[in-house]
Amino acid sequence: MGTANAIDQRYDNLAQAQIAQLKAQYEQNLAGYQSQLNSAPAQYQSLRNEAYVNHALMERARRENMANMGLSEAGGRSQTVEQRNTNRLLGTLGDVSRQQRDYSDNVNLALANLGVQYSADLAGISANTEAQRNAALLEQQRWEAQQAQSQANSVFDQAYKLYRKRLITAAQFTAMTGVKLRKR
Repeated sequence: MGTANAIDQRYDNLAQAQIAQLKAQYEQNLAGYQSQLNSAPAQYQSLRNEAYVNHALMERARRENMANMGLSEAGGRSQTVEQRNTNRLLGTLGDVSRQQRDYSDNVNLALANLGVQYSADLAGISANTEAQRNAALLEQQRWEAQQAQSQANSVFDQAYKLYRKRLITAAQFTAMTGVKLRKR
């Protein structure tokens, strides 16, 4: 069996190792979520760019159709088709913005959940380590008590043998064992 200090040191080291491992995992997950948040604008910008390109192509096709029908681009314009194209562009851009906001909200929720889980895991490590430490300290105390009892029993047995052989007096027996003998 170890001493109480050795037990404390062992469980302190165990807790520190578990906390370090948990912190490394937390920081790795945190970095992954932060990376997702940081890359979201670029990812969604490509969708916006695609919407602008599609709008430009539709406008070009509309102008070509107008020219083919003999209408000058400046003179006769199809307001309805132009307005539809503009509405389609604005709708697509709005959809992309909502998707990006939803994506960011989901990542932020995952970050919040990660923080809550980290705190709970940290508390769990502390509680588990303390329970193990207390169990080990209790076992150490039991062992020490058994050793002390065994030592006391040995002293008592030895003193009693000496007393029975009349090598020590009753007073000496009491001094050695702490037990007062009754006279018969």
